[in-house]
Amino acid sequence: MSSFTAKMIKEARINANLSQEEAAKALGITDRTLRSFENNQHPVSVDDLLNMAKLYKTDVREFILENYVEEKEEQILCNRYGSFLKLFDQLSDRDKEDVVWVIKQRINGTI
Repeated sequence: MSSFTAKMIKEARINANLSQEEAAKALGITDRTLRSFENNQHPVSVDDLLNMAKLYKTDVREFILENYVEEKEEQILCNRYGSFLKLFDQLSDRDKEDVVWVIKQRINGTI
């Protein structure tokens, strides 16, 4: 197990507002075992990772993929909308009106 995974396991537990004792009990492991996971002293099984993700209400990929954490969905959407707005700004006023009309129609479910 990596130090990144250990750090993310601990952060997820803290974000879920659970003590080590509460989390360990819910996971069916000892608090000593959980401490060893969080301190990168013991390898964690895939089953334990999945159980922690479920308990902490997080995506298991956050425990193992550094780039997943760095670029969460919000960041990806922000980048996409930023690109959209740059293109939108280049349109003529008439074209902007058309785009806004289409978006409104789409929201209303008419197209």
